Amino acid sequence: MTVNYNTLNHFYALSLGSFRSPKFRGFRFSSPPPKMRKNTPQGKKGDWAVRNRKQLRSVFVQLNNSICNMLSLQWQLMEIIQLWHLSLQSYSLIDFLIFSGVFILFSSFVLHTSVQIANFLRHEKLKSTLFRCFRTMPFVAFFISKEKQKMLSQLRKDISSSRSCILKKNEELPKTGWPVARVLKEATALKEKDTVISVATNKMSGTVYIADSDHFEMCNIVYSQFAHANPLHSEAFPSVCRMEAEIVSMTAKLLGGGSPDKKNVCGAITSGGTESILTAIRVTRDYMQKRKKISFPEMIIAISAHAAVYKAAEYFKIQLIRVGVDKEGRMRVDEVKKKINKNTILIYTSAPSYPHGAIDPIAALSEIALAYDCCLHVDACLGGFVLPFLKAEISTIIFDFELAGVTSMSVDTHKYGCAQKGSSVVLYSSRELRKFQYTSVMDWTGGLYISPSQPGSRSGGLISQTWAALVHMGIDGYTTVAKEIYAAAVMLRTEINSIPGLQVIGEDINMIVAWKSNMNKINIYIVNDILQSKGWQLSVLQAPPALHLCITAANVSCVPRLVADLRLSVYEVLSLPEGIKGGKAPIYGMAGSVPDRGVVGDLLKDIQDILLSTY
Repeated sequence: MTVNYNTLNHFYALSLGSFRSPKFRGFRFSSPPPKMRKNTPQGKKGDWAVRNRKQLRSVFVQLNNSICNMLSLQWQLMEIIQLWHLSLQSYSLIDFLIFSGVFILFSSFVLHTSVQIANFLRHEKLKSTLFRCFRTMPFVAFFISKEKQKMLSQLRKDISSSRSCILKKNEELPKTGWPVARVLKEATALKEKDTVISVATNKMSGTVYIADSDHFEMCNIVYSQFAHANPLHSEAFPSVCRMEAEIVSMTAKLLGGGSPDKKNVCGAITSGGTESILTAIRVTRDYMQKRKKISFPEMIIAISAHAAVYKAAEYFKIQLIRVGVDKEGRMRVDEVKKKINKNTILIYTSAPSYPHGAIDPIAALSEIALAYDCCLHVDACLGGFVLPFLKAEISTIIFDFELAGVTSMSVDTHKYGCAQKGSSVVLYSSRELRKFQYTSVMDWTGGLYISPSQPGSRSGGLISQTWAALVHMGIDGYTTVAKEIYAAAVMLRTEINSIPGLQVIGEDINMIVAWKSNMNKINIYIVNDILQSKGWQLSVLQAPPALHLCITAANVSCVPRLVADLRLSVYEVLSLPEGIKGGKAPIYGMAGSVPDRGVVGDLLKDIQDILLSTY
């Protein structure tokens, strides 16, 4: 068997050309934005990469030249072999394998050396760029694809098992509609696969926030009474419009909007935290564009900010400026001061953050927002209906409209507000801001149109059951739940710190308790897989690898059981270091080890495709 010389020649030409391409040659780190070069903190000092750009570029150029020289050497060897076989018009398969092997060995050596240099320089962008270059190589791409398919195959098997049902799958509309009795029967059969929620046995992090069965049933009844109502038609359904206004007013007064100088605090109801965050960010962008003529908006976020901000940045074309967090998980004020500039429209803060329950230094960040005349958003989706009822425990923390720099907040009523999914409130410091949330159409042939939110029609049932939840709980009800959660969090933090090999993250005490491993022998993701086999559904974190429990009224009684199971799981990991079959450990292990986040993004999209598929 022989391989034509032109084919082999073309193979090496492509290899050499890829490393001599303009994209690869002369690698450059991105410069600060044009309008920030001289008159901003970045322009004056810059970060580590900017200060050392010349040295880094020199190292990378030397590496690039080494690769090119190596491939040029191979090219010269090919020409020698061509002369040697001048009388032949083809190479043997052995020749091809030999030189392919040489190419792979040299490339692997260069890859290893490059990663070592990148690790030495501690520069993630350099590592990511090198990985993107080398993952185009056939053997690297093959290895990544093989590992990914192995994980996806196991995940597909696990999901298929969890969704298996004796009922026939319905992928097309039935020709004849089912009788009511059959609909109810099949819905009940499908529900048998769902997690059974019981206050005494609930092992889920967050997710379920209502513990009182009478409260739950009341919300269901009120929802059904107003399910047909639509606040878009206020003249037909004034009841739900009044309920919405009362919900917003009650929430605003709870969060610093009750004082005379804050009487203009207002807002609207949304379908959930993500919509509240998206809405507030879009309003801020449009408001700052009109007020300060900002055409290239930037938003400063902490690396712990909720993932919804990335969705907002993608939707609304806003540049994200990420800053680090301190050892307690709080947004670093010094980095914000360095990154803020005249294009900054918003500083995004959390009270608390989803990953570790850290409450950002919002008072200090409010002063910065006022000094630079930009907006400040507080994500209180978790804390909005807990922190205000812990005044005695966290009296020094101010995070709401009592601070002059706070311009918007997001608060989930379907979490600790004890309403059902999906319900949230977005608040603004003034009616002027809220007007940028509205959409008005004056020249539509369908008539004059005005809508206060992204969706047009909305369910009156969701609004009514939220109103019912708030007035039923009252201040006393919310205070009781908040104090129970606080006490459970104190206990859980103490017990986790007493387990050898585990360490609680952060010092802010609230509903989120996060912990990591401080012992190399303990893989926290394997700990999670073992806990999952015991019925626990915890939140899995990364950077650093960690777990957290979001304590709610529905799982607070099971916290002591978690402590016991956690001790057993750590002991099992130390006894069986290879862990258990399946689980999330392989997925998170790969995600944490791959420098190119694009590979991880592709993996997540593949997983989402599996979740949306029918089996």
